[in-house]
Amino acid sequence: MARLKLASWNIGWFGQLLKGFTRTIPDKATKVDTPEGKALQLMQKRQIAEEIRLIDPDILCIQEGPNTGAVGLLEDYCTEFLNGDYVVIKRPPSEAYFVRGVQAMFFLVRTTLVPRLSPSLLPVSRWHEATMAESLADTGFLNDHNKKWLIRHPWFKAEQPTRDEATPTDLTASDAPLPPLDAKDHFHWRWPQVLVCQIDGRRVDFVGLHLKSKFQDPEDYRRAAPLRFKPNLTSAERKLLDKVERLAIEARIKLTTEAVNIRYFVENRFRNEEAPIVFLLGDLNDGIGKEYFERLYLFHDLVSNLQGDVFFARRFLNHALFDYGIESDKNFRWTAQFQDAWDPTRPQEILLDHILFTQSVVGTPFASAPLHVPSKAGKVEHEAHNAANMPFGAEEEGTSDHRPVSVTMNMTD
Repeated sequence: MARLKLASWNIGWFGQLLKGFTRTIPDKATKVDTPEGKALQLMQKRQIAEEIRLIDPDILCIQEGPNTGAVGLLEDYCTEFLNGDYVVIKRPPSEAYFVRGVQAMFFLVRTTLVPRLSPSLLPVSRWHEATMAESLADTGFLNDHNKKWLIRHPWFKAEQPTRDEATPTDLTASDAPLPPLDAKDHFHWRWPQVLVCQIDGRRVDFVGLHLKSKFQDPEDYRRAAPLRFKPNLTSAERKLLDKVERLAIEARIKLTTEAVNIRYFVENRFRNEEAPIVFLLGDLNDGIGKEYFERLYLFHDLVSNLQGDVFFARRFLNHALFDYGIESDKNFRWTAQFQDAWDPTRPQEILLDHILFTQSVVGTPFASAPLHVPSKAGKVEHEAHNAANMPFGAEEEGTSDHRPVSVTMNMTD
């Protein structure tokens, strides 16, 4: 029986690494020009390739790759460090990705599988059509979810968005300009990228996601966090605390509407096909104070919003890590470590990276799809990550601050 392994990995600031810059936000990045720095970056490139080889995916969705105008750097990397074993699936030069900033999502497909899978990227205009159709059916409002959508929430009073990621100088025309926004409008900063494959005459969608709270003031956040536990606040301290909470709530509201937009796409696939085959995968970052804001303001997390409504069970999405590591008395279901100053009692091991899929690929093998996800098919690739990072002298110098997730499926021969 054939297999198909799907993986997702946020390779921290991978695009900066491929450009020869330090792996940090653009306004703090510098060109690496010392012998020691160049040697470290060469090791990082080699060990990232080694980690990919150890994971051995057939389809790999990466986040924090180079900006879309520099996709050639990723192609060169596949040739030089992955021996041409993987192909980067690109859009035609004139077609927009709608991915802004220096961190883009890309799919790598095993070269030998390209003839069978016929992979391509769904035009974002098709996403706009699907989500518009579903949002109008759902809300009855005109001009709802398209290239942007209106946020109807009394607490949301965001100002015009700013480019909080420095604009690369090597963008191409395929990176569409920002749509004109009003104070209540929102859109995907990194529009979901849909890899469409054909397997035994069936369409299979792999939706790559990188959702992240666009929290603007990390210094204010760090200064405000301890004030939560201070009994008597000055007026200035109360103002700072209120400001940070408001910004965090605004970020949460925006993320929730992005999840709704993604669900509209999934719902449209069900409108047009009885048992569609859809996978959602990527980095789903709820932002600071995750449980704090969920409990205090009754916000749900991203995964809950994306999975759907249990009352429409056929459309509810399964999670690849649902039955991962359940026999152990320790938690291995995490992909990053982050000590959240806003919620210091929360364990620092957090699950940010996910793979979800429709019901059509579970149950009786191949009953309604040419793919089948058996029990315990998903995992966090701790072993591959630890092995690939063994040569580094410090953890922060390693391949990434995220660990990959994967699911191995059976596929019809």
